Amino acid sequence: MKIRHVIDIMNKLLILLILIISACGPTPTVVPSSSATTPNSPSVIPATAVPQDVIPTVIIQPTQTVVSAPVTSGSLWLQVLSPQDETVINLPQVDVIGSAPAGTVVSINEEILIVGDDQQFKITVSLDDGPNLIEIVASDENGNEMSLLLTVTYEP
Repeated sequence: MKIRHVIDIMNKLLILLILIISACGPTPTVVPSSSATTPNSPSVIPATAVPQDVIPTVIIQPTQTVVSAPVTSGSLWLQVLSPQDETVINLPQVDVIGSAPAGTVVSINEEILIVGDDQQFKITVSLDDGPNLIEIVASDENGNEMSLLLTVTYEP
């Protein structure tokens, strides 16, 4: 009977430990679609915090793209608000809109820009018929770097 009681306590501690560990990691917060930000009016993000309350974005990983919350690398974070990966549009250009810490160097298809104090960036990318790759690379003065590859299809 004592062993069963010890096992029950250990199971409860294990569950508690898992809950604590999962609570310590970044938790994406998805805004309901009725109040989501449109691509033409990105959220204003306070300079003191990594944004957690804007529309879902793309995780920046070297080999895969997943819709999720902002990703960080040291003090560097990057969030792409528009376009989403695998978007199909009927216009020959698309606005790439996102946010990153002020001073971050962002290159989008080799066009280089520096993020201003408002932590926002926007650039218009011309598209060819069919699938187009948009490469976004962000880096900071500490040597942190992250990149992302989006596919946007132009169907006139």
